[in-house]
Amino acid sequence: MKLKLLALMTCMLLVSGCDKVQSIAGGSVKCDDENAKQLVVEGFSKTVSDIASKRVKELIDTENVTIDMGKLRSTLQQITFNVNDVRTNNSDPNSKKQYCVTEFVVKVPDQMVKDADAARAVYDENNIAQAAVLSDLSFEANQLKKEIEYLVQPTDDGKKVYVTLENPDALAYFVRDIAVDSLVKTARQNAAEVAKQDEIKRVAEEEAAVQEYQSVLISEAKTNLDKANENLNLVWNSTTKEERSRLLDEQKIWLKKRELECKLESSNSDNPEVYRINCETNMTTQRTSELRQKIYYLEE
Repeated sequence: MKLKLLALMTCMLLVSGCDKVQSIAGGSVKCDDENAKQLVVEGFSKTVSDIASKRVKELIDTENVTIDMGKLRSTLQQITFNVNDVRTNNSDPNSKKQYCVTEFVVKVPDQMVKDADAARAVYDENNIAQAAVLSDLSFEANQLKKEIEYLVQPTDDGKKVYVTLENPDALAYFVRDIAVDSLVKTARQNAAEVAKQDEIKRVAEEEAAVQEYQSVLISEAKTNLDKANENLNLVWNSTTKEERSRLLDEQKIWLKKRELECKLESSNSDNPEVYRINCETNMTTQRTSELRQKIYYLEE
């Protein structure tokens, strides 16, 4: 649904404007009437102010940021609006209504644009220029341009002028976002820095935990290897010196094979050190059984 605004200006506010309305034949008012143009600006400005206030309240809930409403008003006051190239699209023959269109120009301060871009960069959002292209808005030299349609109608007595904006939504929301984003720049950057530090801390703690767990796994693997080597030595020493001499060359070859084979097999594993130690443990356990059988047959 289109957002429609009803702006009102009385004789008490603009006497000269009322005089102009009354002086026009038939009590009609043209699209380029200065009072009508002023009402267009005031109506658009109020729309931006209203939706900006709503947006600030949403940000307080979603991003936990605090924006002073007085600062918001001050920021919005820095944005200027101009009604240019007014054209009359149509007139209602049964009333005094005039259907108008204008190239509405919004001038945004350079620093406000820079602050808004910086705030958007924190979340990797499109900057103002990119967003304008995507929104089909002209944006050059910090000026936004868009055709806005509006309806002008005086009261029957010619004392009041009513202006209704027909399609201000896209431009109004775009202007609102620039203003509000410029105000949340510092809060977003601070929050991003806190999040960055928290992530650094989390990663450090995680790495410390992984390192500690790795130490436990290595310690456990070494304990198992020590037990396996102890059993192997028990079997080795269970026979005579003569029998050990007969097996010594074979045993030396096996020890070298165990070292190289486990080193090579562990190189492609997720945890090379633990894999290597466990590999040596398994080979040692297997060798212990083989050696026990060899000694048994030699002694027979």
